[in-house]
Amino acid sequence: MNDLQLTYSPYILKFKIPFLTAKTEIKERKGFILRLIDSNGFEGIGDACPFAEFGSESLSDVENTLSDFTLKIKIDESDIENSLSNTLKEFSTLPALRHGMEQAILNLLCRKKNTTIDKLLNLKLNKRVKINAAIGLLNPEESVKKVKSFIEEGYKTIKVKAGREIFDDDLSVIKSIRKAVGENIKLRIDSNGRWKVDEAITNLNKLEEYNIEYAEQPVNDLKDYIKLSNKTAISLAPDESIRSISDANEFINSGAISYLIVKPMLLGGLVPTLEIIELAKTKNIIPVITSSFESAVGKANIVIAAASTNTDVAHGIGITKYYEKDVMKDPYPIKSGKIILN
Repeated sequence: MNDLQLTYSPYILKFKIPFLTAKTEIKERKGFILRLIDSNGFEGIGDACPFAEFGSESLSDVENTLSDFTLKIKIDESDIENSLSNTLKEFSTLPALRHGMEQAILNLLCRKKNTTIDKLLNLKLNKRVKINAAIGLLNPEESVKKVKSFIEEGYKTIKVKAGREIFDDDLSVIKSIRKAVGENIKLRIDSNGRWKVDEAITNLNKLEEYNIEYAEQPVNDLKDYIKLSNKTAISLAPDESIRSISDANEFINSGAISYLIVKPMLLGGLVPTLEIIELAKTKNIIPVITSSFESAVGKANIVIAAASTNTDVAHGIGITKYYEKDVMKDPYPIKSGKIILN
């Protein structure tokens, strides 16, 4: 892959309504669309959408690197995954940029070979991918209204943000939702690491009667996950704690978790994500692939990763509906709470 030209353009995704979490209020997302063009005119595109608040590099880190970037891309097409890892190793501290570069390279290879990403990487994909809906920090009445609208759209799994200043406010929301929707809808909670371990033990014990599928990022440290796992019946699912294959390996082998939240944009792309998925499966841990509120370009990678898990679990890819306008038409629209792959 010689004589490649790299261009990039910034984008801003404005939210229709701000999305409030325990960590931050998200009003917009900024990133870059990368384009690689070879000497024969084949083009590959990728999305680099950093999220510093959730563990990636900053937007300025990406921009500064791109502005002083020298292409050194060498891909052995008979060993794509290993050669990608070697080519992109200099971006180990820039996961969003690595994601964008990897995606652009893979996209270029697919177009050059007139093939699809699953065939290029020899992946077996589930053709029907379930999606969860998510609600931010709303009051009980607003939460119930939002959840009911999601159910009418066909969603069967709802992720509810938690981590308010007063836990009883979280509890009131969960209680109201469960009462309104009955037991047939799966509920997940995500407190974005807001709780100390003793708080998490107390809070999750109070939530056990509401049939919670899992608690996402209830605490931050692995030792706290281990302690918490012995004190609650609710399954645990680390998210922000997983920002590398090494992190994932430690949690997978800890015996403390049942689910693993995997964000391709914050882990450096599809290839490291696929490695983590396989590691999780060796310990019967369920990987859940979720977005970082990136563009429709980046979403394509997430869909492929989710489909590659070949599980019946719902993934967190319902992002497009939050934006006023995306950078392109969504190639993977959600219908009745699912994405159908061709």
